[in-house]
Amino acid sequence: MGGLRPWARYGLLVVAHLLALGLGAVVFQALEGPPACRLQAELRAELAAFQAEHRACLPPGALEELLGTALATQAHGVSSLGNSSEARTWDLPSALLFAASILTTTGYGHMAPLSPGGKAFCMVYAALGLPASLALVATLRHCLLPVLSRPGAWVAVHWQLSPSRAALLQAVALGLLVASSFVLLPALVLWGLQGDCSLLGAVYFCFSSLSTIGLGDLLPGHGRSLHPVIYHLGQLALLGYLLLGLLAMLLAVETFSELPQVRAMGKFFRPSGPVTAEDQGGILGQDELALSTLPPAAPASGQAPAC
Repeated sequence: MGGLRPWARYGLLVVAHLLALGLGAVVFQALEGPPACRLQAELRAELAAFQAEHRACLPPGALEELLGTALATQAHGVSSLGNSSEARTWDLPSALLFAASILTTTGYGHMAPLSPGGKAFCMVYAALGLPASLALVATLRHCLLPVLSRPGAWVAVHWQLSPSRAALLQAVALGLLVASSFVLLPALVLWGLQGDCSLLGAVYFCFSSLSTIGLGDLLPGHGRSLHPVIYHLGQLALLGYLLLGLLAMLLAVETFSELPQVRAMGKFFRPSGPVTAEDQGGILGQDELALSTLPPAAPASGQAPAC
């Protein structure tokens, strides 16, 4: 396959991506279609039973109109069915969480601007805030990656590992640390605090948050009778978890993407030619990971030391 032209390689990549997209759609349809149909049938049965019981009190179509209005307002994060802790949707903790979901591209979807001014400000805020957030993340990555590479360099020196193995060991260790600290441990805490949430659902929420999918079908504390102070403290904790967890996730992804094995896979889709300065810089960066702290080599036994 090394003799393929660049356009053929790009076409192969697009076809593989489309096949993966189609496969995912088929699997989701097979897994989620039957439960959705059963839930829809149960909802229709409940509505029919309610209308049959209260037919004399309800005009035709009144219940459907009320439910439609409630669902339309709930789509914007406004609901009068919750407890007192969720009565004020746009208080300061909720607004902070919404702003963080914009700047981190998580977008839980539990709130949305209602006014034209809010929608206009949301677009301007995202257009200015997203580049600023990317610049901040790039700066923090530049400062933190050398610090995180020191344990890998120490292990490479004491275990006499090659630079590629040292880089792989560091990436795996960082990935396990991020997964345990920002996915598994928060999921266990959420599972213990959120009584109606399973362990799989808690892991699913943490992963969807840190991967910026943010489907919004589960938010800690929503729909539960919590004291307003506890509810707002939970939102602030979620805000801190989102900011720190995304930074840790980006550091782990950056470490894996700079592995020589990953870069070698990416070279397959590049045009054939000499090694560029960018590629050479990436290779040297990985070599420096384990060689930066190596002691100077002793002179050979048959070679006289330099004067």
